[in-house]
Amino acid sequence: MKKTILLFGTLLALASCKQDASNAQDNNETQLEEAAGDVSTEAGEAATQSPDGATPAPAASEPMTEEPLPGAPSTASTPPSAANPLFNLTLQSGQAGRVKIGMSIDELKKVYGETKLRSIEHSIEGNTTAAYEVLGERHRPDLRVEQECAGTACKVSRITVLNPAFKSQSGVGIGSTFRDVKENFKITSVAPGEIGFVAISEDAKISFVLDMRGIPSQRWAKLKVNDVPNSTLVSGVMLY
Repeated sequence: MKKTILLFGTLLALASCKQDASNAQDNNETQLEEAAGDVSTEAGEAATQSPDGATPAPAASEPMTEEPLPGAPSTASTPPSAANPLFNLTLQSGQAGRVKIGMSIDELKKVYGETKLRSIEHSIEGNTTAAYEVLGERHRPDLRVEQECAGTACKVSRITVLNPAFKSQSGVGIGSTFRDVKENFKITSVAPGEIGFVAISEDAKISFVLDMRGIPSQRWAKLKVNDVPNSTLVSGVMLY
């Protein structure tokens, strides 16, 4: 009987210890869950508030802009308009846009305005002279204007076209073929010039610079008009 009572007491003690351990584990798990919840709440509040407690404004997105590639023709080629010199990209004998051979530099400044003319130094045949660039879109040079002066009175003596958008009424300009040039202008001669190989129209007072990379420069001086391939491209235009 005594043995039975001792065994029963031992079992009760073990059950009591097991229950205390289970309660302790439950309490620990509850404390961990509460701590985790507090950390999560604090993290969420920190993410939505700045250090001074204010809610930060969302970052503004910057619109994407497209920049034209360097050397690309001016989009001002449509439509040419005599009313606005910046949109006048016509090319004809003695005139490119609103710049005319023989016009005074003072008149040139009035037509284009000081902000669309840039004074430069131009070197040619070893001589450096004052000249101007007519600026088009994004301040890229459309034309180079050379001058000749008598005292303080200066006038336009030569115009070099730099923007391929300038075209004659028949569509001839930089990028045209030599065939196109001959079909629309009377070419009197071809020869090496100060800026390359040129085809000259004495009637129109225009020189077309030709891309002659396919023909050795040693042969240029001997070439006649009919010797130049029709597919040769125009790389520059000068009016004088």
